[in-house]
Amino acid sequence: MSREVWCIVEHRAGRVDPDSLQLFAAARKLEGVAVAIVCAADAAALVDQVAAHADRVISLSAPALADFTPDGYAQAIVPLAQERQPAAILTLHSHFLGRDLAPVLASKLGAGLISDCVDMEWSDGLLGRRLVYRRKLVATQRSTKPGPQLATCQRGAFIAPEPAGTTAEVETLDAAIDADAIRWTVRGFDEAEVVAGDITEAEIIVAAGRGVGSEENLELVRALAKAFGGVLAASRPIVDQGWLPRGLQVGSSGKTVRPRLYLALGISGAIQHVVGMRNSDVIVAINNDPRAPIFEYADYGIVADLTEIIGPLTAAVESLRG
Repeated sequence: MSREVWCIVEHRAGRVDPDSLQLFAAARKLEGVAVAIVCAADAAALVDQVAAHADRVISLSAPALADFTPDGYAQAIVPLAQERQPAAILTLHSHFLGRDLAPVLASKLGAGLISDCVDMEWSDGLLGRRLVYRRKLVATQRSTKPGPQLATCQRGAFIAPEPAGTTAEVETLDAAIDADAIRWTVRGFDEAEVVAGDITEAEIIVAAGRGVGSEENLELVRALAKAFGGVLAASRPIVDQGWLPRGLQVGSSGKTVRPRLYLALGISGAIQHVVGMRNSDVIVAINNDPRAPIFEYADYGIVADLTEIIGPLTAAVESLRG
């Protein structure tokens, strides 16, 4: 078996999902050669987008791969995996490759599958760690069957590598696809709700969590964000309540952000939120619970009642900014 770790690249409308680049970091953590697997009708433009980040690229092309289907992708990938026996095959967890394709590949290859990993290593097989019981516990699982190991990775759990400064070797193959064996087709895509601005581009983010207490108190958070010249964001509980749109959600099921300043207001610090903001340059947390996990990641922490401190803080920022 080779030491290659295959990373299946997600893409749509000619653009690679940038979170796919995180898979290359996971592959290198496994001390493997990070091989980008690109399946498409015409993969040339997609290959260009990943060649500077991966160690190698395998381009699998066929007209039937114009849109993702688990049957089509499996027909392209499985025979090659059976022939070359990579050490592992990785996908992102929270999109169709993780939910639809990874189980199909595992079944056809007779391999184990560890899903939604936040960490991985080799230890008598592939050992993966995932969060369970509402992310309060870490489960350690091991896949020991011989052959390629399958795992899906949580978005934000691994840091996408910077371009290596070189272009990876690209191998282009024509995939043999039986279009009649593809059991469903893509009818179209419904775009997610669009909000003003993109929080992933913001340099200052003021994020609200469950601790803000009420939808009315969001106006206080919004005023603080305006005083800083930043943007408003939220943790998942705020979005689930319908108080803010999903486009403002930070975390593993939302967006990954890297601002110069991240203010976490009333956010407990669950790992699903932290993976989306932990690479911020400076993190400031305000929470009335001194044991809140967010303080483990904060550069500056304030233990206080948010409703009592946010008004004076906003006034002080407005004064300093003139």
